[in-house]
Amino acid sequence: MNIRLDPSACVRYSSKLSQCRKCEEICGFEAIKCEDFKISIFQERCVLCAACVGVCPTEAIEMKNFSIKDFFFDFIKEEESKIGCKYNFVCLSALNVEYLISLALIKDIVLDLGHCENCELDEKVKKQIESNIKEANFILQKISKKEIKSEKLLLQKEKKTDRRDFFKAFSLKNAQNLAKEKEEELKYLKNPTVSIDAAQSAKKREKIIPNKRKILYSVLKRAKKPNEYDRIESNKISFVSSKEIDESCDNCSICYRICPSGALSSNIKESVIYFDDMLCLKCHLCHDVCEKDSIKISPFFDTKEFFNPSQKVLKQFEVIRCNECGNFFTYLEGEKICRRCKIEEEEAKNLWGF
Repeated sequence: MNIRLDPSACVRYSSKLSQCRKCEEICGFEAIKCEDFKISIFQERCVLCAACVGVCPTEAIEMKNFSIKDFFFDFIKEEESKIGCKYNFVCLSALNVEYLISLALIKDIVLDLGHCENCELDEKVKKQIESNIKEANFILQKISKKEIKSEKLLLQKEKKTDRRDFFKAFSLKNAQNLAKEKEEELKYLKNPTVSIDAAQSAKKREKIIPNKRKILYSVLKRAKKPNEYDRIESNKISFVSSKEIDESCDNCSICYRICPSGALSSNIKESVIYFDDMLCLKCHLCHDVCEKDSIKISPFFDTKEFFNPSQKVLKQFEVIRCNECGNFFTYLEGEKICRRCKIEEEEAKNLWGF
């Protein structure tokens, strides 16, 4: 099995309304298919480029025998400054913007793009690499004096004729699990659609911060703060955002209940909607599930949030007790009756012909 999907972390398994299909869009070999609110993975088509790992906002996809997080911590300990797909890494598309910024803030790095020109991977993967480097350098320019360099070095530790050979060394470490892996491979061949079990469904309620965000946050805490902060246009940053909520919001609570990272949250009485920019993964799930389209991405993101993250109040509501059932509800106007009691009242009227 080449890649794994954790459905408890994937936003498509949070709601059938989710429009996220980044993994499918980046794959040039049709190894991933997003249908309904589930994902199918065709392992036999996968070429182990890990581009899908790089674009997944919640890190729901991971490679079987290669960890980006482990590579990060091993690399920062080494004197080595170069990263290349045939040298010490998988395809550079797996290094998303957050990891690139974190690496660059710790040490000078050079990305080897020498193998991209003749690579068998789809052109959009190469464009993704270029886009990640451009965005990372743009943000680095706003918050530091660091820069990621890219050169055509054609680094190659060992001569490889097949991309899959690169991972055999990792597979050998897990030789004792080969039988189990074969069973999993056969299961995926028979049914490529990833299902979610009861334990994973329960895990969906947990608010999980991806490793790439934890690492970026830790690195920024130790980085030198700029003398002045800047504002970045929201369409120029792919992994985080600021948000606003307009007057159409009725506090249905879906957005902060479904937010995978806890960027959107509320209090015990559910009378406030809070938002933390640095916890936002820009997965767009809150927008997808908002029936009234009340939640918006702010035009700008303030770079001060990188260094001094804050929790903002997006919306406040009056919460009172229902005159019928006595439960608390968000009061907007009119009768002091909760939504459930209003529905039951209408159903009763229809039933009795009133």
